[in-house]
This record gives sequence, structure tokens and C-alpha cells, in this order.
Amino acid sequence: MRFKAIAWLAAILSGLSLAANAASIAASADSYVAAYGAIAPEQDPRAAVAYRVFDKVKAAADKSARRMPKLVILAGATDAWAIALPSGHIVLSRKALELCFKDADQATAETRLAFILGHELAHLAHDDYWHHEVESFLANAPDTQKIAHFLDQSFEARQAELAADDKGYLYAAIAGYPVARLIDDRRTDFFTFWMQQTQAKITSSHPFPEDRAALLRERLKMLQEKLAFFNMGVRLAYFGRCADGVYFLQEFKQVFPEPAVLNNLGVCSLQLALQKMTQAQIDFYWLPFVLEVKTRAPKTRGEGAIPEPERPYLKAFATSPQAQDHLKEAAEYLERAVAAAPDYLAARLNLATVQLYQGRSHQARATLAEALKIAPDDWQVQMLDALALYEQSEAGIDLWPAAVKKLETFAGEMPPPWRYNLARLLELRPRLQEAQDHWNRLVPIASQLPPPVRQIVCARQSLKPAQACLGSEPPSSTLALPWRWPVAGEGTPPLTPTLRAKLFPGWESIPFDWFQAKLYGFIHRSPDRQAEVMEMDQFVQLQVVKKDLAVSLEQLPKLCSRPLIRHRLLSEEVFACDRWAVLARDGRAIEAWWIAP
Repeated sequence: MRFKAIAWLAAILSGLSLAANAASIAASADSYVAAYGAIAPEQDPRAAVAYRVFDKVKAAADKSARRMPKLVILAGATDAWAIALPSGHIVLSRKALELCFKDADQATAETRLAFILGHELAHLAHDDYWHHEVESFLANAPDTQKIAHFLDQSFEARQAELAADDKGYLYAAIAGYPVARLIDDRRTDFFTFWMQQTQAKITSSHPFPEDRAALLRERLKMLQEKLAFFNMGVRLAYFGRCADGVYFLQEFKQVFPEPAVLNNLGVCSLQLALQKMTQAQIDFYWLPFVLEVKTRAPKTRGEGAIPEPERPYLKAFATSPQAQDHLKEAAEYLERAVAAAPDYLAARLNLATVQLYQGRSHQARATLAEALKIAPDDWQVQMLDALALYEQSEAGIDLWPAAVKKLETFAGEMPPPWRYNLARLLELRPRLQEAQDHWNRLVPIASQLPPPVRQIVCARQSLKPAQACLGSEPPSSTLALPWRWPVAGEGTPPLTPTLRAKLFPGWESIPFDWFQAKLYGFIHRSPDRQAEVMEMDQFVQLQVVKKDLAVSLEQLPKLCSRPLIRHRLLSEEVFACDRWAVLARDGRAIEAWWIAP
């Protein structure tokens, strides 16, 4: 960050050893290190934090193909500044590091660092080195007043600083840092704090602190509006309407291309691929894919015949060209999510699933090897690794015994997908009785299984007639829902301007219009943000209630005439009944969703 401005340039003129050869300084970090020395992560806990923050922000940032960003922290420099060099180095002074931790808790200190480093990464990504003109000027005309005049004329430099502020703020947010703290109205904003601490002067090349803070507040406001698109995209994806959901997710990605939205776009592309595959291809394994409900965006405070597998294993699993195209797109999104957040487990799980559907078992195992480093005890990672191991079988190489052994060594009660996949593999060899035992163990929870899985389980179990297992008994009586939907739901007439005004008084209405897809409508949000309605083509398509649910998870089954379907997301669960579903977190119902037929 160019917080050095005139104060730093004047310091150079006053006798720092770098002033004599400013042009050579610009080329490499070596001259800085030779003059001041460097601080290694193991030498200072704060430096260790800075390097860790740098790695996270670097993963989220745009990058130039010509250089790999590296961080250097100087030991001897006494002024607070940071600078990006053409060599790819970002040089941070000790004083700048100290100021990030001054009067700050750990989260605030890391967020300050993330923003400063993100700002410099933005300059690096866009080959923005306006300060090199200043350094060349220094070498030829070492006069403070002339330098000030030079900077005063640099409108381009001022614009570059504002653009780097915006990108730095975005990179830090995508990396997961609470960037709203930088501009919180309840305390001095970071820019004012920095200027007060460094006593740096302002030139027209450096915007006033209040202007910089105002710019980021506008960015935050815009993200909050676009967040409605992310949320609607996730809900549409959950209900299997990814053909529409991708447009909402893409809209959010335009302003906040974070790992969560990339992950969800990957999941949607996977869902679209499954629609182009045969049921036998889809149902042979029970493979997970994980939607992400939460974003890092900064915040202010029917049943048919039972299919049989067409092959004993999934080599070249997706044979449809359309399915392969969707899977390729899914893999690209998920690979970008993993690159932006290397420790993002959900994206790695989804990527491994996509690679298995593509018939790329070797790549899937490589993806899962990295996932095991992140979460060695995660059962989904272990299960997928066993299946990918079996998928590596080929002529003369039978990996079935090793894969089955991995699945049979589960400690404790097997999760349903684990047991299902083990039964599938056991059926491939003469161990049918053992497979039968596993099918039978799934019968008590058959009503909670996804419909295609339930059909297969009920066809293979031996405890009761298939129809009884499928749960085809008459619907039971139910209690009325304890919450109210904003709109009556089915039967609502087209939403004319007059009806909108009546239904949504004082609500915020966010328009969308995607011409190519012929999708247009509004996302209506209540003033307290506790209710949302998505209208498309003048009809209510999706509704959300976030307060006054007045229901415990134990009471939910009494609200549905059939057994609830339970789905696990990343850190949440969804309990679904026909046209509505409840999102739960930490054992508590937090949102109710309704979708149109």
C-alpha cells in the first residue's frame, strides 16, 4: 500500500541509504534486504502471521502470468510502508507490521494485513508501478517540493490507488477476513488510523482517508445487494433447479468471485450433467456433492423401475457428450475454487466426485490425497478414496479387495452412503449374503433416503415387501406450519405493480433481467431482511422466512404428511417435505424455504 506517500519520500531524501540509487531499488527486493535485513517467520510471531495471511490472500487474488508473488518483511526500516516490485516481491516494513497489530485484536490485525497485502497484490496483478516514475525522478531531482508537485499532478496514480483499495478489499474478503472492520462506523476507519499513526501528508495522488473509506462502504453496500442473488441461487440449486440457479450465482460471481460461489456453480454444472446421464449411471454409487450455504461476502453487522448397473465399475462413466461438457465445466469451477482456497474441503470433495463421473479415477485420488491432509478423519473423503481406488482397476490389476477392505474397516456406525457403496461393491463378487446384510441395515431409515437410493435399497432388502419399504402408506395427518409465508403460495395471481405494492410495502425490490435466458423478475426483501420472495415472470417462485419459525427439529416430522428427507450440506442440514424445506444449523431451525411447483 502506498501509505508511504510524501513522508516516506522525504525520509529517503533525508539520508536513507537507498536514496543514492533509487532506480536500482525498483528492480528487486535484494537492495531492500541488503540495506535493512529481513525478518523470517520463525523470528517474529507477527511476521509468521503476516506470511500466513499473505498465502491466503495470494490464493484469492488475481495474478499476472509473468511472476509469482512473494513477501519480504524488512527488519530495519523505521517508516510504515509497503510496496510491490516488478520482480513479484511485496516488501513490507517492520513499522507497517507493528501498526497492523497496534490497538487491535487478532482478527482485526490479520484483516489489516490482508487488506494491505491485497492492495499490493492488486498493483502486482495489473502491472501498476507508478511509483517507479517517482523513484526515477528522485535520482535526477532530489528535492522534496518538486516531488510533492510531481505527485500532485499524478491523477493516474490516484486512480490506481483507489482501484487497488477496491481489489485489496475484495481479495481480503474472499480470503475470509472480516473486512467490514476496516470501515466500521463505530471506530476510526483504518485509513484515518493509518494517517494518524504515520503523520503522513496528503497529496492529490493519494485520496483522503474519508474518500477511501467511502469507496469501500459503497463496495460493501453493493455486495449486500448482490448477496440476495447468491442466496437465491443456492436455494434453487437445492431444489434441483440449477438451470435457473446458475444465473443467480453467476450474477453474484461478477462482483464477488469467492470459492463458495465457484463451488456452487460447480455443483450446478454437476447436476446438469446428471440430467444427461442414464439412471443406471447415476445410481450405481451414492456419491456426495456439497452445496455451500454461507458466503465470505462481508456483512454489516416420482418412482419408476429399479435400474441395474450396465457395467461392474464406472470407467468412462458419463458417456453422453452433453454430460461430459457439463462435467468439464464443473471441474473448471471447482479447480478454481480449490486454487483460491486450498483448504476448502467442500470444493475438493465435489471435484473428486466430478472426476469420478468423468472416469478420471487417478485424478480423483490425487484430489482426495490433498483432502485427507485437510480432514484425515472425514468419512466422505475416506469413502470417495476407497471408491476411486476401485475405479483404478484395469486388466490385470484388481483393486476390488483393497477397496472393500478400506470400506469394511469403518469404526462405529456406518453412514448410509458408506454402507450403500459397500453393499454395491460386495454384490460384484460372490459375497451376496454380506451385501444383503448391509441392504437390510438401511431399511429402518429408508424413508429418510433420497428417492432413487430408497428404491434401490427397497428392491434389494429382504426384511419386508418392497412397497412397504418404500413407505407407500396413506399420508398421515399433520400440524399446520407454525410460520407464515410472505405470499399465499400456489394460486397467487400474476404480480402486477399494484399487487406488488400491496404485498411488499416498504420492501426492497432487486430487479434481474437475463435476456438470453428469458428470465426476468425481482427479489423482494423485507426491511428487516427476515423474509424474501423471488418473483420470476410475474409469478412467485421461491419464498424464505428467517424468523418466528417457532419449531424445533424434533417437531418438524409432525409438519409433513410423509417422512422428511434429510440432506447434509457443508455445515448445515436441510429437512425437506414436498414444496418446503427447513435449513438447520447447530441443531436449530434458522430458515424455511418454499418453492413453486
